[in-house]
Amino acid sequence: MTIITNPTSGSKIELRQTRRFITTNNDHCKSVFSKALSETPPIRDVGDGLQIAFNYGTAETPPNFGEEKDIEAYVNLIKNPPGIIIPDGCVARLIDMPPGYSSPMHRTISLNYNFIISGEIELILDSGETRRLLPGDMAVQRAVNHSWRNVSSSEWARMTAFAIPAIPDEKHGFTESGTGDL
Repeated sequence: MTIITNPTSGSKIELRQTRRFITTNNDHCKSVFSKALSETPPIRDVGDGLQIAFNYGTAETPPNFGEEKDIEAYVNLIKNPPGIIIPDGCVARLIDMPPGYSSPMHRTISLNYNFIISGEIELILDSGETRRLLPGDMAVQRAVNHSWRNVSSSEWARMTAFAIPAIPDEKHGFTESGTGDL
């Protein structure tokens, strides 16, 4: 377990430390677990108690598994952290939100798959529309201006986020905005 302290309230929470298991193929073409990296992904505190684990990322799509070039690219991405989107690749993150946390409104030119693991998280769109997501729910985001809010004043929330860059919608002329340190 990992103890996380909310810098605003000082409250502490025990969250299970996330692990990620990377598979590969050995010299005998058998499926095995890679020993190239620790099972513990890098975790970043981006402020206001928000914790983001960088579980995996690729520098190109489709990823190149030859000579484990994708793992080599991920190691490079760890050393030189990307923004929310990896321009020619994809990214998988685990996000822990403290009670009451609200993200800034932001847009990425990407296709995002977000799955709620624990807690209740509200997805807020710039139109004013909202949806409350519960464990097991998923949001498919298509380059929308949005924010996230942990609706609980006492419980942490956890979600996964998978982001793939997209071709901009030229009709609307959208660009990325408000991504800051997210």
